[in-house]
This record gives sequence, C-alpha cells and structure tokens, in this order.
Amino acid sequence: MAGRDSSKAKNEILEMLKEDHRRVKRAFRDGEKLAEQEDTEALEELVEQTCAELEVHATLEEELIYPALRGEIKEPELLDEAEVEHASAKDLIAQLKQMRADDPKFSAIFKVLGEYVKHHIKEEEGQLFEQLGRTGVKWEALLQEVQERREQLMQEHGLLEFEEE
Repeated sequence: MAGRDSSKAKNEILEMLKEDHRRVKRAFRDGEKLAEQEDTEALEELVEQTCAELEVHATLEEELIYPALRGEIKEPELLDEAEVEHASAKDLIAQLKQMRADDPKFSAIFKVLGEYVKHHIKEEEGQLFEQLGRTGVKWEALLQEVQERREQLMQEHGLLEFEEE
C-alpha cells in the first residue's frame, strides 16, 4: 500500500509540474500574439503573471524537488543543467521586471525567455522525469512540502487565481 501511495504522490507532483509547463507554454504563445497586435497593456499583464508563475515553479524545484532527486537519479548533471537554466531565466525575468511593455526589447526578451523555458521543459519532461521510476525519494512527504510551499509562494506573488484551473 505504501508503494501505491508513494507512486500516487509522485504522479501528483509530476502532474503539477507538467500543468505549470502547459500553462507557461500557452502564455508564451499568447504573448507572441499580443506583441504582434501591439496590445502592450495586455502583454504587460501576461508577462507579469507568467514571470510570477515561473518564479514560483523554479523556487519549488530548487528548494524541494531537485534536492530530493539529487543522488537518486542516474544523471545528476541534469539537475545542474536545470539550475543553470533557471538562473538564465531569472536574469531575463529581472530584466522584464525593470521594463514596460512599450520598450522595444520587452517582447523580444519575453520571447527569448519562452525559448529558454521551452528547452528546459523539453529536457525536464523528456529526460529528468524519465529517471524517477525507482528512487528512494519519500514522495508523500515531498508532496506535502511542495503543496505547503507552493501555497506560500503563490500568496507572496499574488497568484491564487491559477491554482483552481
């Protein structure tokens, strides 16, 4: 029974991460359309929301998920690469936070951020998640920690809306 609960908890964590991935990929597509339409107000709102969601997601991975996986997967260098990708994304997010949507480079930076994030998602879902079959990770405890920290981070970023989607 514990194995089944652990598997269920693991799947719940992975599904949460994948849903985050789907949501931001959709946001990057929408951002390109808004940039083409020159709807700077809507683009600015979308970018602000997306960057906040990315910050929550990256923090959860860096603080809880990656440390739990380190030493448990065959290719720990994937975690190192993921952390470097997070750092690059955070740099772009920091630039976006200092800009307004009518800045000529605003949509370009958001587009590049999208390319980084899509690459990160492809590696995470295609390589990292594939290595989570049999590990010593305490998935039930990790799920509890992730859910609690996620709620806290979402409140800090003012993101309670997307949780119920």
